[in-house]
Amino acid sequence: MSQDESERHKKENQKKRRAAMSRARNSLLFTTIGPYTSWVLWLDADIVETPPTLIQDLASHDKPVIVPNCFQRFKNDKGEWDERPYDYNSWQDSEVAADLAKNMAPDDIILEGYKDMATFRQLMAMSADQSPERDRKAIRPLDGVGGTALLVKAEVHRDGAMFPPFPFYHLMETEGFAKMAKRLGWSCWGLPNYFVYHFNE
Repeated sequence: MSQDESERHKKENQKKRRAAMSRARNSLLFTTIGPYTSWVLWLDADIVETPPTLIQDLASHDKPVIVPNCFQRFKNDKGEWDERPYDYNSWQDSEVAADLAKNMAPDDIILEGYKDMATFRQLMAMSADQSPERDRKAIRPLDGVGGTALLVKAEVHRDGAMFPPFPFYHLMETEGFAKMAKRLGWSCWGLPNYFVYHFNE
């Protein structure tokens, strides 16, 4: 599958793409985690900027699963540097999305960010305070998490939570992982005002 941004984000490519990413994540996980591993940090290769204390900052909240907000720097119409949300996979669920799932075939998946599949979930990406004086420690519970930067207590993975390469309650990859973790009794959390930055293609 092409890694061109426009191709890899096409809706028709999502199931195959997310299955491949899940298998890659699970392979890394199953071949590296040990009995004394405390945390697992998932950090995508195209994250180009993070605070230097990323790990300490995320771990300081002492949550089973925690994700920062992923933004992107770009030049706006005025030729000035600006910021915009990038990852829409961290969310709080909605009744609309739940109703969508009820009417889906077992192998169908719900995708975020596509016009013909409005979920009306509360997206962490859209709730960020971008002011310089924002509270970077603000935290909120989540039902889905993105994986551009994700810190997980190793015991969550050891308990069986992995990245499903198949539709798991109509979710795959990191969103499916969050669902799996929650069904195992773990909680997922997000930091809406704490940013990491994705490469702008």
